[in-house]
Amino acid sequence: MDENPYAAPQVDLVEDAGPRQMNGWTAGHLRLLAWLSLVCALGTLILLGVAVAAGATEDQQLIRLTDWFGVALTLLGCYLLIRLKLFAEARFGAEHLARPIWALVLFSLLIEVVDFVLGDAATEPGWPMLFYFGLIAVLGAITAWYGVRLLKVQNAYPVFRVMGWLDLVGGIMMATIVLMLIGVLPLIAANVALMLVFFRGAKELRDAG
Repeated sequence: MDENPYAAPQVDLVEDAGPRQMNGWTAGHLRLLAWLSLVCALGTLILLGVAVAAGATEDQQLIRLTDWFGVALTLLGCYLLIRLKLFAEARFGAEHLARPIWALVLFSLLIEVVDFVLGDAATEPGWPMLFYFGLIAVLGAITAWYGVRLLKVQNAYPVFRVMGWLDLVGGIMMATIVLMLIGVLPLIAANVALMLVFFRGAKELRDAG
């Protein structure tokens, strides 16, 4: 019976960490992060095109543009990673994301510094090139680790898990070096998935308000 005083209470055994627990977040902020994620994805595609054109023409102006554009995208990507960490912790109670994310931030910035210091030597046969591509391989391994951690987050959106798989696959491909250029594609797709994650969070907050 509906009003049986002896009936077991009808409650969920696992409470969903809903928007009510997302203190400090607003729908507008999450929408901004979503659009920035799209900018990061499209910017990476544009960067690849400009880099190919710069390599083919050896235009120094294009090469400088590629360098600065790459730095800007790296900084934006690091910012989005940190915001995702905070969002996942607030929305899903995610744990163990800090280490891979901070490692990604550190190695991404380190590679930009090494690229600036080595210059053309980073792509010419020799120890500098081995060191540079060794760092990229490590970055790929960390990206795969980050993808595994995303997949272990409980009660996450389906697109959140898709993002985890894309980062895992892209990271493994990057770590091989041989498949590095192809590996950029799932990582770009992961940025699109990140956009959808932030839009989903924004929708929840808007509906809750």
